[in-house]
Amino acid sequence: MMWSIITRKELKDALRDRRALAALLVFPIMGPVMIYFMFNMIIDIAEEAGEVSLPVIGAEYALDLVDFLEQNGVEIERVSLNAAPDPEGEFYSQAQLDEIRQGIRSRRFDYVLVIPPTFDELISASRSSNIELHVESTRATSAPKAGRVRDFVQAWGRETAALRLIARGVNPEIINPVTVVRIDVASQQSRVQSVLSMVPFFVIMAAFICGMGVAVDVTAGERERKSLEPLLVNPVPRYVIVIGKWMSAVLFSAVGLVLVMVLNFFSLSLVPLEEVGIVFNIGRLEIIGVLVTTLPLALFAPAIQVFVGIFAKSFKDAQAYLSFIMMLPMGPFFYNMFNTQDREFWMSFVPMLGQHMLLTDVVRGDTPDIIDFVLAGLSLLIYSMIFVYGAAQLFKRERIIFT
Repeated sequence: MMWSIITRKELKDALRDRRALAALLVFPIMGPVMIYFMFNMIIDIAEEAGEVSLPVIGAEYALDLVDFLEQNGVEIERVSLNAAPDPEGEFYSQAQLDEIRQGIRSRRFDYVLVIPPTFDELISASRSSNIELHVESTRATSAPKAGRVRDFVQAWGRETAALRLIARGVNPEIINPVTVVRIDVASQQSRVQSVLSMVPFFVIMAAFICGMGVAVDVTAGERERKSLEPLLVNPVPRYVIVIGKWMSAVLFSAVGLVLVMVLNFFSLSLVPLEEVGIVFNIGRLEIIGVLVTTLPLALFAPAIQVFVGIFAKSFKDAQAYLSFIMMLPMGPFFYNMFNTQDREFWMSFVPMLGQHMLLTDVVRGDTPDIIDFVLAGLSLLIYSMIFVYGAAQLFKRERIIFT
């Protein structure tokens, strides 16, 4: 077939083009490396949250509370202040509070539990007392630990309240008529999907990035080098030329897409997800489902890139135009992030959204109907052919070719 000759010619040129090879290889390597380090960081934060070291100011005023925290595995770090105390001695002076906040800002502490001097006196009199947990909530490492400390303090408060009622001959259940028992019905694979939500995004991005260099070179690059006119002089239909150029970009996109998927799964197999209670198990059927879902993207992404690249007069112009195209894969990602409904029938006809939702189902362990794969793939094929047809029509315009 005539278009295959053009495809082979463009592939030879692409394999000699460092920019095209960089687009093919850099992202498939960079994406899995980012996922590997990101998930290892998440695991490290989760493990650190289990080992709580609590700086306490005024620990001597709440010995029962401190003993309760230590029994629950909290390491108490007694902290003394250098600022002048409050003359009345009921709480801490503004200078002392400023010293606490400055210690958190300077990262001396991530959080501090502040117990007032009157705490023991108020608790002994069966009254309530306020204690303060100063925390920098924007720090990812401190928020989980501070949450555990708050839960422990509240548990001690409930236990103390129950003891007060018992001492007065009152059943503690009177003040707690309802107990909520949380039962998580999510499957193991559903919990995996909630953690691996970035994988479909990287796979879809690969379809756009890995073939972009070739798509730009076979359109804007040839216009800039003035090598497009001699090709169009040949007695070959314009659609044959466009299909040949399109298929060369499709091959690069498909190879990059498969590389990203394989390396992503390989990098995830190296991450100790079982340490946070997640078993990552992607079998043969899941891999086949991912391939069937994503490979049509290798047709769609180069088609729209070739179509847009024809309008560019130079490689630099094409990069500026296609920078907007690169934002398209972000749409399904953000939609799925805030979507509260399951996959619906109409989503199969929306480019990339259908693939993203199907990928989410496959990673989660669900088995979508065959018709969903067929509709999502056919819709992308139809959209791809529309852009290819549009590119062939543009090649017939002298204003596009000779300007």
